[in-house]
Amino acid sequence: MKAIRKVGVAGGGLMGSGIAQVSAAAGFPTVVREVSQALCDKSRQSIEMVLAKGIERGKVTDAQRKSTLEHLTFVTPVQDLADADLIIEAVVEDLDVKN
Repeated sequence: MKAIRKVGVAGGGLMGSGIAQVSAAAGFPTVVREVSQALCDKSRQSIEMVLAKGIERGKVTDAQRKSTLEHLTFVTPVQDLADADLIIEAVVEDLDVKN
């Protein structure tokens, strides 16, 4: 079995951003692909907000927050997922979009 060195997440909405956060927190370089820069920014902001709440609750340290964010990259070209060892599809439940 091939080792996972890089994770790709197609879709940065609620589910996708959560998956990406867990992957990045586990230490995997993680690429989140969205259809626009605005959605990339929204996904990153969502993850930053969840991490900030984790710090407030004492469940996440600042070092963990920083490491998680360092492992995340947000992109729009689908080709940027090409070198991922694992790609998780988390786009909206619309067959046309999924295709």
